[in-house]
Amino acid sequence: MKSDMMLAVLQLAAERELPQDAVISVIEDAIAAAHRREEGVEGQDVSASLDPETGKVTIDTVVHVVDVVEEDGPPGQVTVDEARALMQKADAAGSKIRVEVGDSIVTGHLEFKPQRIASRVTSQFLKQRLRSEERKIVFEQFADKEGEIISAPVRRVESVRSENGSSRGTVVVDLGKADAFLPEEEQSPSERYRPGLELKLYVLKVSDPQDQNEDRPEILVSRTHKNLLRRLMENEVPEIKSGLVEIRGIARDPGARSKVAVYSNRRDIDAIGACVGLRGIRVQNVVTELMGEKIDILEWSDDVNAFITNALSPATVDEVVVLGENEVEVVVPDSAVHVAIGKEGQNVGLAVSLTGCAINIKSASVYAEEQLLLRQELEAEEAERRAAEEAKALEAEAAALAAAEAETAAETEAQAAVVEVVAETEDETETAEVAEVEQIDAEAAVEVAEAEPPSVPATPTIFTPSSPLTEVATLDPEVAEEESEEELSRELAEIEEQIREIEVEEREREEAAREAQERADLDQFINSDEIWAVPGELDDDHDDSASSLTFAEDIVGYRDSDSDRSQRRGGGRRGGQRGARR
Repeated sequence: MKSDMMLAVLQLAAERELPQDAVISVIEDAIAAAHRREEGVEGQDVSASLDPETGKVTIDTVVHVVDVVEEDGPPGQVTVDEARALMQKADAAGSKIRVEVGDSIVTGHLEFKPQRIASRVTSQFLKQRLRSEERKIVFEQFADKEGEIISAPVRRVESVRSENGSSRGTVVVDLGKADAFLPEEEQSPSERYRPGLELKLYVLKVSDPQDQNEDRPEILVSRTHKNLLRRLMENEVPEIKSGLVEIRGIARDPGARSKVAVYSNRRDIDAIGACVGLRGIRVQNVVTELMGEKIDILEWSDDVNAFITNALSPATVDEVVVLGENEVEVVVPDSAVHVAIGKEGQNVGLAVSLTGCAINIKSASVYAEEQLLLRQELEAEEAERRAAEEAKALEAEAAALAAAEAETAAETEAQAAVVEVVAETEDETETAEVAEVEQIDAEAAVEVAEAEPPSVPATPTIFTPSSPLTEVATLDPEVAEEESEEELSRELAEIEEQIREIEVEEREREEAAREAQERADLDQFINSDEIWAVPGELDDDHDDSASSLTFAEDIVGYRDSDSDRSQRRGGGRRGGQRGARR
């Protein structure tokens, strides 16, 4: 038979819908709190235990072993040394007792007094602990629901007054043991909530009541999160639940329109068809749950052009031009611009959110004009570049030409300087030779004069390059030394050789000039009529004497008689015509 204490435990567990172990733990804490005011408990703590089988209650006084005793800490704290002294005092044998930090040592026992539990303080403590256990159980129940969807009715809608009347109050959803809160920013703009309306909600966050210091855990839910659409499609489409079809991206404009990109690795499965369902029943169930929100299901692709084209459906796309890493330009027909942009930019906005790229919509005509202008600019830039290159080439050529002219001028000056130096050297050499000859002659004359003074002074004649060879100075061979004569003979021979070379060069130049004149005379144009005409026909004043010769007669090599010449002259065509004119 159950004791009165166990009957009370069972009744509390049933009323609060709490586990029996949790209720027993709460009652034990309440009994210990009620007996901490007993006599002889000062400086100690009290612990109580309830036997679930017999209902017997045991109350003990205990101390807790700690490193350092805190002044404002819980009662019954002792150090390790104090605990050992206390244990040795209780042990009559005085055996060595091992004590560690964290141990609890029972120091005595107290008598259980049930009337203590009925006190006001104990009752409040018991209620508080029971509520704490309830919050703990609720938190453990909904903590694993974070990121999932739950179905619950609306309990109430809190009214909020605002000046413009646009604010909406928080919606409280009944979860049974707890309430969930749907704040204004998580409410769909097109939905209207009323008490009793059953909703499917996405659990955003479950807060621990101990961290928030509240009676119940705070549960935040949402109707606008894109994962709400993901979870609804997973529940409606078994292929998504099993992993045969993957949802690669979701973009939502809550209450208006959504785009879902799906993909399947298996070729035998149509990802879009699986999501739409037979006659569209699957996607229609999701639309109904979202209260009429339109859903576009498109195929995901790793090709940027194809993916953006699919994301802008139902608009027709002519071309996708990638401008940068996350920027593209989309060309659409002129008639499809409003469809691609959508109402208030909704379609392109969802495509941007889905693809993660900045999309610039342009009509085909505008794009063609821009391309034409761009091509013209490029051609102009190319022409400028070519002109600049040609100008640079001309400048380089002019610089090279100037450098070549400067180099040529320098070479010419150098050659002129060399020629001048050579001429000066030749003049100096010639002058030196003449001076040397004069010095030799003078020295020879001095020597002869010293050897035998002449009776009649003789003046030697010195050869100069401008004088003829016959005017070479002669010395008296009897008074000149043999060495001087040999040296003079050698120098005279060299001078004669130079003169011969100059004469040979002069003859060659004259011969070349004559040959050039003859070639020029032969190259002159001669009329054939004038070649074969007699001298009288060429010039009326010409002397027609017997000493004159015609060019034809010179070629033949003989001279005809005057009668023959007259006959030829009269018989000729030009002669007969002249005779007729006379």
